Amino acid sequence: MNRLDRRTFLWGLLGLAGAQLGCGAPGTATPTVGPLPFDRRRAWGYLLRQVAFGPRVPGTAPHSRCRDFLLRELRATLGSASPQAFSFQGVQMCNILSQYHGGGEDHVLLCAHWDTRPRADNERDPDRRRLPIPGANDGASGVAVLLEIAHALRVLRPPIRVSFALFDGEDWGPDEASMYLGSRHYASTLPQGRPSWGVLLDMVGDRDLRIPREGFSEEMARAVNDRVWAAARLAGHGDVFVEERGASILDDHLPLLRRGIPVVDVIDFDYPHWHTLRDDPSACSPHSLEVVGRTILTALTREL
Repeated sequence: MNRLDRRTFLWGLLGLAGAQLGCGAPGTATPTVGPLPFDRRRAWGYLLRQVAFGPRVPGTAPHSRCRDFLLRELRATLGSASPQAFSFQGVQMCNILSQYHGGGEDHVLLCAHWDTRPRADNERDPDRRRLPIPGANDGASGVAVLLEIAHALRVLRPPIRVSFALFDGEDWGPDEASMYLGSRHYASTLPQGRPSWGVLLDMVGDRDLRIPREGFSEEMARAVNDRVWAAARLAGHGDVFVEERGASILDDHLPLLRRGIPVVDVIDFDYPHWHTLRDDPSACSPHSLEVVGRTILTALTREL
């Protein structure tokens, strides 16, 4: 993902004016809810397991091994998962799709990217810039939270339908023309019964987690942002999900917004190790995964 602050890009890129979703506006003072079944230790284990494969760069053995692991985990938890293969410039890539079926009319998309950056662009040493990043926060953190949310939904059994999409090729780069490739492919092949709203998790494992309202999300899917931030207050995490507008980020939510699906980007872009070799587990925290996981579960299962 990359940062973009120019408002003119928003209208030219998306061509959508003020897309809104009736998800409920944030209330005033609200009591916190009791703990939801989010196992931070298991989520942390998912982050460590992904990093242990090595950089998950498309076309490499670590990428293939991680793909197989993610498919196995989602099949074991939710009963089924399927690869959605595509290619870019001759490189084979693969989205990973699964669903929780709880009945009801509400259909929500939860997504993250599971690939890692092929080059450490922000390293000072030019030789080190050629190396792929570990991607503990930039990729593995959002995936880890979603894998644990899948477990929690089996326990809670809310009457909703949740589609899980783990996107490949988000960080391929080096420029925007070759970014968020998996979400572009997913958005272009959406079947009938597409999600009514959704949340993208990216870079949510930072030890010093602080998440403002991402700019494109605030412009194009504010009602979903309102729902998530209300859930954060209800879960007692209003100190992390801060009520301020952040930068506009080029990320996996943009192709979905283009298709008219209100998907917000939950992201802490103020991460000093972004696109460096220091994006490893020492820069992340199980507590941050738990804060985000409980917030999203609250948004899915509580009246807001």
